[in-house]
Amino acid sequence: MDFKKSKKMLGLLAACYWALALLVYLVAGVQFRYTAVESNALSASAVIGEMVDGMTVTQTLTAPAEQTTGLELLAGTFGRANSGMLRIALTNEAGKTLLAQDVDVAALADGKYTSIPFAAPLGTKRGETLTLTLTTTGCAPGNAVTIYCGNTVTAGRFDIAQTITDADRYTVNGEMGIGKLCVKASGVRTLTFYRDYWFIIAGAFGVAAIFCARWWKQAKQGKNNLLVAVCTLQTRYAFLIRQLVSRDFKTKYKRSVLGMAWSFLNPLLTMSVQYIVFSTLFKSDIENYPVYLLTGIVFFNFFSEAVSMGMTSITGNASLIKKVYMPKYIYPVSRILSSLVNFALAIIPLFLVMIVTGTAFRPSLLLLVFDILCLLAFVMGMGLLLTTAMTFFQDTQFLWGVVSMIWMYLTPIFYPESIIPAQFLTLYHMNPMYQYITFARICIIDGLSPEPMAYLWCILSSLAVLTLGVVVFKRNQDKFVLHL
Repeated sequence: MDFKKSKKMLGLLAACYWALALLVYLVAGVQFRYTAVESNALSASAVIGEMVDGMTVTQTLTAPAEQTTGLELLAGTFGRANSGMLRIALTNEAGKTLLAQDVDVAALADGKYTSIPFAAPLGTKRGETLTLTLTTTGCAPGNAVTIYCGNTVTAGRFDIAQTITDADRYTVNGEMGIGKLCVKASGVRTLTFYRDYWFIIAGAFGVAAIFCARWWKQAKQGKNNLLVAVCTLQTRYAFLIRQLVSRDFKTKYKRSVLGMAWSFLNPLLTMSVQYIVFSTLFKSDIENYPVYLLTGIVFFNFFSEAVSMGMTSITGNASLIKKVYMPKYIYPVSRILSSLVNFALAIIPLFLVMIVTGTAFRPSLLLLVFDILCLLAFVMGMGLLLTTAMTFFQDTQFLWGVVSMIWMYLTPIFYPESIIPAQFLTLYHMNPMYQYITFARICIIDGLSPEPMAYLWCILSSLAVLTLGVVVFKRNQDKFVLHL
């Protein structure tokens, strides 16, 4: 281990860490302070009738956050140009009137949820029960808006029945209705993460510094550890890794007429086929479907390709391993870095599709650096795990083919998350690829930073799998040569 070069490398890594932390802090400032929330939306199954003068409709709502900022109401005009005013009133559990606001019924969309922002945010308690009261002025029969009600929630193309108690049903002039109004409340929840951000960043850096100091001391005593492996990889085998990456990249396109162009064409052609097949089913449910679809394809293809290439890195280099000594982790690392080059090229078509669809390039795109680093760490861990398994059990490659296909269908690449039943969402969100792809889509399509929990999920999943992969690989690498 070259201690002089290693010091420079560790200093550079520390500088990159703080630079990335500052970047996230600057770009994700608002999303780290507040988060927008809203209640679930019901599917329309019936109407309560025209909202004419003298009609009073009430419905209980649950305050979604500390500040309630607006409502969304599903109304029907049936193609008529209605006139009049809809009075919206909200009272809290103590009977205090929090809101009394008039809305021009001509501004309500036909058959779609219409956003009704409040003039000023209402101070509420999260989970507090509010009472919504609707009345009208100047609305006569044949010239009045209709409010929808329902008792189901749409998940993809399916309607899931909801349990609605009598206390939850709407009332019309005191008489109980058949379900709940199609109305949802939106609000802003205050987060404490922003003020604790630098304490967390400094604490994580301090823990890493303590481990590095301990490993550095061991390295001077001639002992091997993770720090020695990383430093050796950079200071002694950097040239070799570049050669192996170049070899893998050239071999992939050997004797191919289009060559490197396939890195651009493959995601585009895959997106085109899946867009034609699935746009009819899901396009209406997903905003900016081409970018949504291509983001999922590019990120999942990198995961699948990198893990597959890393998995065969030891068995595929058996002749070289038997003749020349070098750290065995170099082989899966070089294969995965080769896939990273393909991934970088595949992002270019994604940016082209963003331009074609008019998707704005916002500062949140810089946060993809964090997402890709976490994905790379996760892929490294998976690659080391499967490389070890493949060396001892050759059928691993066939099992992985099935597992990766199942994994793909369990990840929202071409379909919306809304088709997943609510009772399975918690388990569904534990899929690491869901976290990485959703993180990327929020940065690209929404132009925002994900919430703090998204960062935490990405970090934990990547570090957990990487640590497991390193431990398993290290404990078994000396036995590899016996099974080649």
